[in-house]
Amino acid sequence: MTDAAGAGAGAGDGPVARDGDGTGAGAGAGIGDGAVVRDAPGLDVGSPHRLYVGSYTASSGGSGAGITVLERTAPGKPWQSVQTVEADDPSFLVATEGALHAVSETTEGRVLSYTVSAGRLVAASSAASGGSAPCHVLFDPASGALVVTNYVGGTVSVLSSDPSVTSRVARTVALPVGHGPVQERQERPHAHQASTTPWGTLLVSDLGTDRLVEVAVDPVTLVPEIVGVHLLPAGAGPRHVAWLGDRLVVAGELDARLHVLQRVGEKLVVDHSVDVFEGSSSASGVFPSHLAVDGGRVYVATRGRDSISVFTPGDDGRLQLVGEAPCGGTWPRHFAITPGVMYVANQGSDTVAVLPLDPETGVPGEPLDVFTLGSPACILPA
Repeated sequence: MTDAAGAGAGAGDGPVARDGDGTGAGAGAGIGDGAVVRDAPGLDVGSPHRLYVGSYTASSGGSGAGITVLERTAPGKPWQSVQTVEADDPSFLVATEGALHAVSETTEGRVLSYTVSAGRLVAASSAASGGSAPCHVLFDPASGALVVTNYVGGTVSVLSSDPSVTSRVARTVALPVGHGPVQERQERPHAHQASTTPWGTLLVSDLGTDRLVEVAVDPVTLVPEIVGVHLLPAGAGPRHVAWLGDRLVVAGELDARLHVLQRVGEKLVVDHSVDVFEGSSSASGVFPSHLAVDGGRVYVATRGRDSISVFTPGDDGRLQLVGEAPCGGTWPRHFAITPGVMYVANQGSDTVAVLPLDPETGVPGEPLDVFTLGSPACILPA
């Protein structure tokens, strides 16, 4: 298995919208009608032979059953569901050597760990997440630990990644007190995602205060410590981030913009910002979700618009929109990229869309297949 799910799915906006960004049922105006949905998994040309899909379940009003394992025997063969592990709101997944971990995005907040045997999940242990509504989990290679962001709790927790440890205790730090200008969404800190830096620390996206909070983790005690704060434009609502070379790209969930930061001394400062699609910053009902960098291109999904936008840096270093395409469903919460193919978790339409990527531009094409899966929230290829 791979050692990470990538740059995070995000949080608190499941079928019961804890963070107030809408109901998830395709709010806003889409740009395409998507594809005909088939119940049987279909065909595509990508390379993975296994997919792990997290979901929102009945505990938050979702229609998912837990974590679904899909397999195929070879590229081009049909996907088959081979296992469903029941869990409450396993909305984000990450893999470590021989194991898979999920956050249970409930009020109580749990981290669920499984061992992996021949691709199947075997429940190993569960631990408190250190806060309410954990929405993202990261494997931190510097400390060898799991890092969990608790959206409602506004905390960041670190705990052992060893699934055999049944008495794991989360070491937790609260994000600095503050708020932003969007009153219904930014009344207090909301930890959305943790990501690594090239220099060995972590950056925590705080949607509630328009900050990236830098955290260092002691590799022995696993105690997290806040070592810096980096500011974004007021009302940006940082959700997910990804590195593009030595610059950081941040998806603003609330202002529907991408913010590109560069390091100046010990600070990350905004170099420039661009709309996620033409006119997005003045549109209503649109909320960027997942962000990823692949092959020098920046990909971002936008809920409400129900699209995937693709950017590349121009000669002047500024991001330029290459193209935008429908996501193959509604309310795209997360996606995963494999060679030539993107898998999109369309939470609002209860579907996973398999999109080919243009080899020249990287822009997604018409779906190769769209198959039914209840309230998908995160996709992890293996």
